[in-house]
Amino acid sequence: MDVKLLILGALFITVLTVGVNPAHAVESSPAPGIPNSLAKAIGFGLAALAAGYAIGNAGAAGMAAVAEKPETRVFAIIVVALGEAIAIYGLVLLFILPS
Repeated sequence: MDVKLLILGALFITVLTVGVNPAHAVESSPAPGIPNSLAKAIGFGLAALAAGYAIGNAGAAGMAAVAEKPETRVFAIIVVALGEAIAIYGLVLLFILPS
């Protein structure tokens, strides 16, 4: 189910950003459909939701691994940090998309 959710989210973001005007356009008409601010909000919201899901699962698995073998602590922290990077990427995308 996780792969289905990931594919659905990617398709949803793609559909939202199709109507976004190019950043270097000289003259452009307003894109029909969803406003850019709503696309930004939904995109960041999905990124934050995915980060929370990743951190929750990776954190639980990391704590279980550290309980069994304390030397795996560093690897557990790295995996949780990779999950946090998803939210940072969403925040960067929020500022990159034109308004």
